[in-house]
Amino acid sequence: MRLAVRSPQRALTHPAASPGPLPGGQHSRQLQQAKPTARQPGSPVQRRPTAAAGLGGGGGSSGERHERPREHTLLNALGSSERAGSEYGEGFVQFRLSGERIHLDVDSLNEQLKVQGPDRLRHSMRPDEAFGLIFQFDNVVANTRELQRAAWKAVAEAEELPFPSMERPQLYDMRPERAAMDVLMWTRDMKRAQELAWLVATEYAKLLMDLGEPLEGVAEWLQLMSKTRVPSALVTTMDRHTTDALLERLGLRHYFTCTVTADDDMETIAQRFLSAAIKLGRPPDHCVVFAACPTAVTAAHNCTMKAVAVMGTHPAFSLKNADLTCASLQQLSVYNIRRLFANRGSEHMDLRKKISGAPPSKRRLRNATDDER
Repeated sequence: MRLAVRSPQRALTHPAASPGPLPGGQHSRQLQQAKPTARQPGSPVQRRPTAAAGLGGGGGSSGERHERPREHTLLNALGSSERAGSEYGEGFVQFRLSGERIHLDVDSLNEQLKVQGPDRLRHSMRPDEAFGLIFQFDNVVANTRELQRAAWKAVAEAEELPFPSMERPQLYDMRPERAAMDVLMWTRDMKRAQELAWLVATEYAKLLMDLGEPLEGVAEWLQLMSKTRVPSALVTTMDRHTTDALLERLGLRHYFTCTVTADDDMETIAQRFLSAAIKLGRPPDHCVVFAACPTAVTAAHNCTMKAVAVMGTHPAFSLKNADLTCASLQQLSVYNIRRLFANRGSEHMDLRKKISGAPPSKRRLRNATDDER
């Protein structure tokens, strides 16, 4: 069986199932990033970021083999303008051995991943196990916004460049090259902007080494979900090796059933959420996404998932579309997850039964009083 990610423009091969190209010459999109220019005499030494250097990564050929994708994923982790996705029914394409091609969108995934058989009886007795939790790493599990800000400040001091005293949220919502040119106004040369982006990614990798604990309430919430037997998945833009090393450092690796990383080669946020639902074995309409940005909340709703917004990087009024908003995961309980699905079947856009054809005739009820008249 082969899986592929399908968007309105093209289809991408799911690397977890088939690393080869799709039929017809379509290949998965690889981010093309220009290399920085050679170091001039007297300029600071440029060091390309490899997260394995301080996150338990192996050396030698293993480090060289993983160096290139980690450079790209660390640049993506600093900031990217990703779209929510699933606005036009995008999903996955399943290739069977017989050559049959089946399109799996959000509705078909809800139907095919529906729990049946003995598991249905088990979930009727333990309803919490029927749900699946999907966590974003950035600003939900760990406070990466402070690390990104510290990385930008460190590069500004090292290169003697001005850094604004007032917070600029758009600095973290675009590619670092564009942020250096359009937000910070450090340069108008793209090559110089790419060089600064490599320096910021290198500093960000060093700061990830010092990430010692998750956000408040995350470990307790994951431990409670583990006792309740609710499976959890982690979604991040970093590569799998770096993600596993960070989870081991934070002591959270055994809480997550699966992870969706940059190695899965997903284009949109919604595709990452759908991939996490497939790995969890739960229908998308039985999953809850924990996010910290409005775009992720929109992507969760496009996938028929529930969204719990964690305040911090965005104020509460920008997260008003979420089904539940909290300051930290410490405020949540299992009952909050149950209440998210309390009105299932009667919400907006839910399917309802409707009588087809002519309505049945209304028969008047008679009693003894009517006969006397």
